[in-house]
Amino acid sequence: MAVNHPRLEGLTSAEFSKAERLFRWAARVQLLVATLAAASIFVIDPKLNVAIAALALFLYFAWAALDLRYKSARGQAERGRRALLIADGLGGTVSPGEMREVEAGFSVDPVTGRAAQNPEYFASDREVGEARLTELLEESGFYSCRLYGLSAAWAWWRFAFAGGMFVLMLMSSVTVMQGEQLALFARVASTALIFLVGQEVFGTAVAYSRAQESLSGLQARVRAIRELGYPKGDLLLLLGDYNSAVEGAPLMAPGVYKRAAPRLDELWRTHLEQGAGKNG
Repeated sequence: MAVNHPRLEGLTSAEFSKAERLFRWAARVQLLVATLAAASIFVIDPKLNVAIAALALFLYFAWAALDLRYKSARGQAERGRRALLIADGLGGTVSPGEMREVEAGFSVDPVTGRAAQNPEYFASDREVGEARLTELLEESGFYSCRLYGLSAAWAWWRFAFAGGMFVLMLMSSVTVMQGEQLALFARVASTALIFLVGQEVFGTAVAYSRAQESLSGLQARVRAIRELGYPKGDLLLLLGDYNSAVEGAPLMAPGVYKRAAPRLDELWRTHLEQGAGKNG
C-alpha cells in the first residue's frame, strides 16, 4: 500500500498542534493550583480554606486529565513523524494493516489534517532512498537543534527570573520580619519552591539543553555518512538517535516554532544553496 504522504503529514502536524494546545492548558492549570496553594496560607477562615482546597483538588484532576491527553497526542504525533520520515525518505510501500494502525491512532479528524498540510514540509528534492532519508534527517535536526536552543533559553530565563525573585524576597524579608511574620514567609517560600519543582521549571530547562546538545553533532554525522556512501547501519543508528533526542525532551516551548520558522527557513535555504546538503 503506497503511503499518502500529504495526508500523513497533515495529520501529524495537526496532532502536534493539538498536543501544544493541551501542553499550554496543562501548564496554566498547574500554575493556578500552585497559586491557590500560596494564597491559602494567608486565609484564616476555615470554611474558605476548605473551599480553596476543594477547588485546588478539582483543578488537580483537571490538570491530570489534560496531561494524559497531552501525552497521548504527543505520542501519536511522534509516531506519525517517525512514519513520515521513513515513508518519505525511503519510499516504497507499507502494509495496509500497518498504515491503518498508524492513521487510526490520530485523534484529529481528516478535515483538520487536510487544513494542516504543508507542501513544503520537507525541502529535499532528492529521489527516495538512503540519500533522501539522510537529507531529511539533516533538515529535521537542523530545525530541532535550533528550536530546542531557543526553548532552552526561554526555560532558563523563566527559572532565573523565578529564582531571582525568590532570593530577593528572602533576603529583603528576613531583615524586616520577626516572629509569626517570619514563619508565615517561610511557608510562602516553601510554597514557591514547590511551584518551581511542580512546574518542572528547572527540569524542563535541563531537558531542552540536553536535547540541543544531543542534536548539535548531527550534521557532522550526516557528513560522515555521505562520505561513506550511506551505510544503512549508520543511517538507522542516526535515525534512532534523532528520534530518542526529540522524544526524550519536552514539547518545544509554545510559540517558538511560529516565531522562529521564517528565519530558520531562510537559514536552511542558504545551507542548501551553498551545497552543504548536496554532497554525495
